[in-house]
Amino acid sequence: MSLAEPVPEGSIYRLQMVAGTVIPVHYYPCDECVYVLDGTIETAGRECKVRTFWFTPANTKNGPHKAITSVEIITIRLGQMGAFESLSKS
Repeated sequence: MSLAEPVPEGSIYRLQMVAGTVIPVHYYPCDECVYVLDGTIETAGRECKVRTFWFTPANTKNGPHKAITSVEIITIRLGQMGAFESLSKS
């Protein structure tokens, strides 16, 4: 048994958000892990500070995410993210 299994089309992102930035509710077809490096972010009504880790299973409601302060996070997606939907203004 290998120590780690490869994740085809997985990805790692480093994201910096200024205070007040909001990412609306969204879904991914893959599991997602998030780690807060700096600042404070609210996700689905829960406040997350430095060294907070959370996991969101595939096809599960994700967010909304709001930067309470300027924040920096690492996001690890365990598989293909899927197509992005365009946002339209009503």
